[in-house]
Amino acid sequence: MIWLDLSVAALLLWGAVAGYQMGLRRALGRLGGLFGATLAAALGRGDLQCFGESCGALRTLEAVVCSRLAVPVSGSVEAPPELPAVLEEILQGSAIAAGGGAPGGVTAFLVQILGCTAAFLAGLLLWWGLFHLCGAAFAAAEGVSLSKISRWGGALAGLLRQIWCAALALGAAVPLGWLSKVPPALLQLENTLLAIRAWHLFAALGIWY
Repeated sequence: MIWLDLSVAALLLWGAVAGYQMGLRRALGRLGGLFGATLAAALGRGDLQCFGESCGALRTLEAVVCSRLAVPVSGSVEAPPELPAVLEEILQGSAIAAGGGAPGGVTAFLVQILGCTAAFLAGLLLWWGLFHLCGAAFAAAEGVSLSKISRWGGALAGLLRQIWCAALALGAAVPLGWLSKVPPALLQLENTLLAIRAWHLFAALGIWY
């Protein structure tokens, strides 16, 4: 999984270089726009989940999860596909674990995190454009000549922005990747150094609860 750590490192380096070139004001504007969109999406995901439930999206999602888990509906019994270790870790620490690992409990857990993730991503996409425009308007272009303080401050803000982007990307990619039948070897974040830290940052947001 060294390739994933290298990808995250490249993403962070790119953000630092871009922030260095933009200067502190523009980099802070972009960072603030991303934070604002994340907060708005997290606060509004409940409303989006209710809207999705009223449209029948939750039932569709549950059917897809059951199909992915191969939950037996007849006499045949199949061993469910193995969950990524990071999802197993969250399952063990969640209230659904009280179900004793029964297929229904695992299904409810996965429907919950996938529903929350989908609602959060929808809200994030809706709000990101607005906050990005507001941040760009706030961070008017600085002069051609930027001071060293502005450049290095911009590099730090750009780095923080990319750390946040990496956390959001990995936090959404693992459950959606499992649902899309991505090879399990690609979801073993526990074998990484940087990616697992980004995952834990996303998990600390409490998006799934």
